[in-house]
Amino acid sequence: RIIGGDDATLGQYPWIARLGYNYKIENISLLFYECGGTIISDRYILTAAHCSPDTTDTPLTEVRIGEYDVRTDPDCVDDVCAPPVQNIKVEDYKCHGDFHNTTNHNDICLLRLAEPIQFNDFVSPICLPVYEYFKEVNFKESTMEVAGWGISDMFLRKGSDILQTLRVPILTYNECVVTYKKNYGGIKIIPQQMCAGGVIGKDSCGGDSGGPLMAPFSFNAPPRYFIVGIVSYGPEICANSNTPGIYTKVSEYMMWILNNIRA
Repeated sequence: RIIGGDDATLGQYPWIARLGYNYKIENISLLFYECGGTIISDRYILTAAHCSPDTTDTPLTEVRIGEYDVRTDPDCVDDVCAPPVQNIKVEDYKCHGDFHNTTNHNDICLLRLAEPIQFNDFVSPICLPVYEYFKEVNFKESTMEVAGWGISDMFLRKGSDILQTLRVPILTYNECVVTYKKNYGGIKIIPQQMCAGGVIGKDSCGGDSGGPLMAPFSFNAPPRYFIVGIVSYGPEICANSNTPGIYTKVSEYMMWILNNIRA
């Protein structure tokens, strides 16, 4: 899914979730994992609105927590084993009321789970960008991380078995607007979006939608990971252009998130 990425280490991103969609083919039900999400509490996953039941024809039925290598359960590396994955039903969801699937503006959604996630050394929530810093800073010349299982080989359109990770450069809002205006004249980037990537041969691509753009930050404490963006969309030709991907800027939606989660 992450073209040009590397295998993550076991437990490196304990907040990564996979969204499971229930396909019915004749009388057979098949579960496919097609989007990513991020654990923000024991009952909520933050993802993209375009991954939600409102915009997919296929029911989004459950979330898989604690996955690393899709071929094995439990996952072990050397002598270290993670607990088995947790598959938890989606009880409810709330997407942003101003989401437009033509522009992908306000591409943000909360999934409420039917039962609490059991946290452990390999499953825990990410920090939310509640500090004003995240709204004010333009992250110029910084890099952040994306992770997922989507398409890892553009030609075979094959997903990865092991969670992939990739560092992507962050563009300022103005650089983002100019790049998209130049290459895709009709696409309007709003301040609630941000751009990352644009390095040929490296991208977050199909199947990483809804996953986090993240980085460690220290606020008078040891560094902790914060979610900065949600994978929204990018150029059709994955990793084949110098056009960056578009992410929903989470700090712009903190009030919306806090107003729409409950205990």
